[in-house]
Amino acid sequence: MARRIFLVLGAALLIAGLGLTALAQEFVIPENLPVLKAPIYVTTCGQSPGALMVGLLLGEVGLYYELVDLLTADELNSECPIDSIKDFAGVLFVTTGTSLKGMGAAGVDVDSEVARCTALIAAARELGMIIIVGQVEGASRRVDEYDEQTIVAMSPLADLLITRSDVDEDGYFTTLAEELGIPQIFIEDTLDLQILFPLIFVAEEG
Repeated sequence: MARRIFLVLGAALLIAGLGLTALAQEFVIPENLPVLKAPIYVTTCGQSPGALMVGLLLGEVGLYYELVDLLTADELNSECPIDSIKDFAGVLFVTTGTSLKGMGAAGVDVDSEVARCTALIAAARELGMIIIVGQVEGASRRVDEYDEQTIVAMSPLADLLITRSDVDEDGYFTTLAEELGIPQIFIEDTLDLQILFPLIFVAEEG
């Protein structure tokens, strides 16, 4: 796989080095929130840095995750064989918003990213996984047709939407969630995830 990160021990140092601090934040937790528990597979539809920050913050709060930028349906199925589905529970977290630099370095384009992640979500659903789609980088990842292509393709496939409130000025995410009955949680800042994750994920035993 292209890149995988397990519980990153250096996450705290990185976040501290960036001068970032999670501040007290209140969230509206929907009543129809699905049961969320590890393992959590994180990937990016568009090769933007949001998935990396999601992974770092999952690690910060002690949740087991794997970050694979180019995760495919076949790779997911190889890790989660269908004969163990009764014993398997987990989450696929797909971030949206594109980086032309990131896609260029990975040798992909927005069409191939949408195709990969659409197939990946279908495979995850077959495995009984919960799908989170997150626009967690804010307005910087909603500026052009490529960003919009990933958002419009991925968001309707979610079991839970996690959205930066500053990208919902046109009401797209609110309207989509209401029309499709998808639970949605708004955050003010990406670092709010460090507070949110322990509230919505089932604590790991041991």
